[in-house]
Order: sequence, then structure tokens, then C-alpha cells
Amino acid sequence: MPLNRKPDLRVVKTKKAIKTAFKEMICEMDASQITVKDLANRAMIHRKTFYLHYTSIEALFEDITQELADDYYCEIDKLPPDAPFTEVNRVFFTFMAHQEPYMQKAVCSESYRGFIGRLFLSMEQHNRTKHNPYAQFSPDEQDIINNFLCIGSINLYRQWILDEKRLPLDRLIELSGQLFTHGVASLVNVSTDLVFNRPAAND
Repeated sequence: MPLNRKPDLRVVKTKKAIKTAFKEMICEMDASQITVKDLANRAMIHRKTFYLHYTSIEALFEDITQELADDYYCEIDKLPPDAPFTEVNRVFFTFMAHQEPYMQKAVCSESYRGFIGRLFLSMEQHNRTKHNPYAQFSPDEQDIINNFLCIGSINLYRQWILDEKRLPLDRLIELSGQLFTHGVASLVNVSTDLVFNRPAAND
């Protein structure tokens, strides 16, 4: 039986330096401005050393986002399969609220949308393998429902970041859960007919 090899500490140290430098650069600039040369200089390594670990900047970003996705899977999988949507919503916002500044920047910046979009897609797909209360709908209908929930969650998170997190996290979770499960009408205690200025059916 092969023995478990201990990780090469030099490799661990180098990859940590690369990721730390990359996260700093995300906070400071758009995706198109990040180059391997500048990243290597900041990480104090040779460009060839970078390519020993990653084929490109894109591959580095995918490695980081995969680590984030795996961390999210660990949290969401603590919920039972029949957990209500409000609990899934709570896990999502709690997880995102505790991310490092570079991730907040990446989620809110247009230049990183491609990478971030793939991250959230994988999170959504993982959710639906275990928590899918919409299984009774057709695949096309499920796509619409899931897209609504995913885009809504991301945009609410972006707005919260842009508002400098002034709204307490617990209130963000409560408010978003109510919006997703009961709609805007539930916030003002009026019927949908009144919201759209339509007379009630028996008027």
C-alpha cells in the first residue's frame, strides 16, 4: 500500500504567495490589467515558476473559485434534503458575507463577471442535486425558476456590498427570504391586485 505523501512545503508556500498576490491585484485592478509578469513580480517568483503551477491567469482564477465552491458545498450539505428555501438562502448569504475583500470586488466588478458566473452556476447546480423543491416542474420551467433565484440572490448581494453592508446581515437574510418566498406584496401588506392597480375579481 502506497504511503500518503506529505505535501511539498515549497510548493505550498509558492502557491500561497501566488494566490495572495492575485487576490491583492483583484482588489486593485480589472481582470484585463492583471498579467503573469506583474503577478510574478508581486509574488516574488520567476514567471517560469508561475507556469509550473498554472497554465494561465484564468486557470489560477478557476483554482481559487473551485476552492470557494468546495467550501460552499461543505456548508450547504449540512442542511437536510428537505430544508426550506429560507434555510438555503440563509446559508448562501452567510457564506458570501464572510468572503475576503477580493471576492466582494470580483462579484461586483463587470470585468470578473465571467469567472464569477461560472462559480455561481456550479453552486446552483450543486444545490439542485440535493435541494430541488421544483422537481415537479418541467426542465425548462426549472431553468426559469433557478435563474430567477440565482440572479436575484447575486444582485441582492451586490447591492448589499455597494451599500457598504449597512443593512445588518440578519436583516438581509430575513428580507431576501421574504422577497423570494412571498414577493414584494408581502412587504407592504397588500394584495397583488392592489400592487398592479387592478380591481378585485368581485368588484
